[in-house]
Amino acid sequence: MLINGNKSYSFLVPLSLNLLIYILFYSSTHFDMIKFIKFIWMLSMVAVMGVLLYENTILQPPVTLQIDDVGGVFNLTKNGFFYLFLAAIVVLNGILLILGTIIPTLPEAFLPIPKRKFWAKNQTTRRMLLKNFKLWTKGIGIFINLFIMVYLVSIQIENGATPKFPFNVSILSTIIWILLVGWLILFFAWFGINKTAAEKVKVKSKN
Repeated sequence: MLINGNKSYSFLVPLSLNLLIYILFYSSTHFDMIKFIKFIWMLSMVAVMGVLLYENTILQPPVTLQIDDVGGVFNLTKNGFFYLFLAAIVVLNGILLILGTIIPTLPEAFLPIPKRKFWAKNQTTRRMLLKNFKLWTKGIGIFINLFIMVYLVSIQIENGATPKFPFNVSILSTIIWILLVGWLILFFAWFGINKTAAEKVKVKSKN
C-alpha cells in the first residue's frame, strides 16, 4: 500500500543491506556498540509509544483491525486498542529482557549458544556472556518495536486516517525482515564464529 504518491522506494532494500554490512563489520572496532544498541532500543521504545499515543488521539471509535491471515475483522474501543498494543509492547520487550538475563546463567549443557564451553568457563566469561546476550536480545526488541510501528500506521490507514508522508507497508516490512535476518546471523558470529568475541579474549581461569 503506497500512500501519497507513486515514488519508488526499492532503493531502500540495497541501502539497508549496505547499512547492515557496515554495522556488522565496522562497528565492533570503531565505536561502543553496547551503548549504540542500548540507545537505539530505548529510542525504538519511545518511538513506538509515541506512535501508539498519537494514533489513540486521532483514531475515531471503533478502531478496526483486519487480520488477513484468518480473514477476521475486529472492532475495538479506543481504550481497548490502546491497552492491547501497550500490553504487546511491554510484554514482548519484557520477555526479551528476562530471557537476556536468565539464559546466560543456565548450566553449560543448556546454553543455546555456539562455543558454550568457552562462555561457561568461569565467572569472567559468564559476565561477558551476560553483557553480550542482553545486548543481542535488545537488538531483537528493536525489530519487534519497528514491526509494531509499521502495523500501527497500517491500522491508521485502514481506519481512514491517511498519514502525511509516503508509507509502503511491503517495502518497510521487507527492509525490517532483511535487517532482522542479518541480526539473527550475527548471533552465530557474535558468540561463535567471530574470534574477536571469543577466542581473542584472554580470560584467566579462576578454577
